Amino acid sequence: MNKDPETSIIIRTKNEERWLEAVLDELYKQTYQDFEILIIDSGSTDKTLEIANKFPVKIFHIPPEDFSYPYSLNFGCEKATSTKYLCFIPGHSLPISKTWLEDGIANFQDPKVCGVYGLVTALPDGTFWDKFFLTIWNFTYRLIYPPKRTWTKTYTGLLGFTNGMIRKELWDKHHFDEDYGAGGEEAVWADYWFKKDYIVIQDVNFSVKHSHHLGLIGWIKQINEWRSLKKPKPFRPLKFRKSLTHGEIPSNLTS
Repeated sequence: MNKDPETSIIIRTKNEERWLEAVLDELYKQTYQDFEILIIDSGSTDKTLEIANKFPVKIFHIPPEDFSYPYSLNFGCEKATSTKYLCFIPGHSLPISKTWLEDGIANFQDPKVCGVYGLVTALPDGTFWDKFFLTIWNFTYRLIYPPKRTWTKTYTGLLGFTNGMIRKELWDKHHFDEDYGAGGEEAVWADYWFKKDYIVIQDVNFSVKHSHHLGLIGWIKQINEWRSLKKPKPFRPLKFRKSLTHGEIPSNLTS
């Protein structure tokens, strides 16, 4: 008999052909292997699903018009069969090491930890400005803070699901708020559990490589967009990320 896995990894995709194979290959080479992978696809028209079908993943579909960040997460969590943890990355977040999952899960030895997340560095095909901003952020963070940092108060970007993991039993009790369709649902979820004396761990060993493929103006607009997520608002495609709406890669970067 097949036992339910300890962890479910939920990957949201839409036209992720450039990086998805590398992401899945890296996950299946992890030192920790007690997991299932769920692909939640919202209308890919490239080779994303062809690539996904090369691996022993479970594929689910949602209509593109129904997509929002929290809805797709809740949808994936409902399909998960794991017993302990829910892990979230998009199809273009590449784990930094073979011990990525093992390192992230180790933080849950503390029963007060409700979630874990890491840092983000740029992918090799990221723009100059992706690498500029993320390199400066990572250097500054590592200079000031220890490798593991404990959070007990929320802020926009906390527990970001560019790479994040939570206890499944806590999601079962409290789902992601779908009023935050444009994003920010992770921080709101964490704040709910902070009020019940849980904590979040930020662990540099649980980091990923991830890029937005933005220029300078795009980064300024993206930062302003993140700042706007303190309040709920519906999902809408961002004009300055027209080719990157929840995962698409610009045509000039595809092979």
